[in-house]
Amino acid sequence: MGILRKGLLGPVKNKTGAVIGRQHRGQNVLTGLQNPSTKPPTEKQLEERRKFGMLNSFLSDIDKLVNVGFKHYAKIKTPVNVAYSYNVDHAFVKQGEEWQLNFPEMVYSRGHVDTPEGATVAPDADVHTVLFSWLAQKQTASCQFADQASFLMYNASKNKALILINATNRYALSYPLTLPAEFFGDTLHCYMNFNSADGKQSGDSMYLGELIF
Repeated sequence: MGILRKGLLGPVKNKTGAVIGRQHRGQNVLTGLQNPSTKPPTEKQLEERRKFGMLNSFLSDIDKLVNVGFKHYAKIKTPVNVAYSYNVDHAFVKQGEEWQLNFPEMVYSRGHVDTPEGATVAPDADVHTVLFSWLAQKQTASCQFADQASFLMYNASKNKALILINATNRYALSYPLTLPAEFFGDTLHCYMNFNSADGKQSGDSMYLGELIF
């Protein structure tokens, strides 16, 4: 039974005829009843479902970064949903007969804080550590020594992420990151970005390449 909370023209709650009223993220919405299809899914539909699952799983694995990096664009949708919409058109590459995530094109953060210049990642002297490095840049309104660096190393074979948010400042020019033992022998996709020191602004994330330990 539908409930009219504020009269005939007010929001509707519960089922009313062929529609259902509910509240979603502060909005009163009506949705139609679902009629489950008895037709088996086509190969194209199955392919799209697999691609949806891959991208959604990746963004969910790194949601701590996405929630910071896309929060300014998430007015109604969640940051993860906004990031999905932004990435989906360039998120996949075909390897043989299989679709894979296009890791060099993945973006977990967007904004006006300057990206790191000359950023690299390489094994450090310590066998268990990698070193992220970047070059000095002149200070501007969008490039401050106090900007905070965040890092991501993503292990695709295990669907696990090593995430550090606001780990050091831009002025440091480098940051050593210790890897967990379970990452040894796997391909790791490496990213970084800067956020403003006050947390109000983010910068575009950068793909720095892959490492194998």
